[in-house]
Amino acid sequence: MPRLTVLTVVFALVLALDGQPALATHSQAGEAGLAVGAAAANLLYLPAKTLVAIGGLGVGALTGLLTGGDIRAAYAVWVPAAGGTFMLTPAHFEGTRPIEFFGSDYADRPSTNARDTSIAYRSLYMY
Repeated sequence: MPRLTVLTVVFALVLALDGQPALATHSQAGEAGLAVGAAAANLLYLPAKTLVAIGGLGVGALTGLLTGGDIRAAYAVWVPAAGGTFMLTPAHFEGTRPIEFFGSDYADRPSTNARDTSIAYRSLYMY
């Protein structure tokens, strides 16, 4: 990277991470710093996330094939690899949106389905 680009990225990150609490109003320079910082971070983050997603799709397909066509096994690899955050935004740097490099599809809350009333199911969500 040319030296000016490195200095620009460092300056943008310093402005973006200036220690203000989440949900605080930012100055125009602070907003610009968050935007430039997110754009600069995406130069490294997006290719890495894309490679993980593409690799995960292949590994998930292979997992499905090697388990006799078990879609759940493939899905267990596909969701973390291909899910999650692909583009970083200023909200990620503010702390108002989480960065999830690996996605998840499993909410940690009980189902609203009335048929799931077994004691084994309910014991998972007590206290």
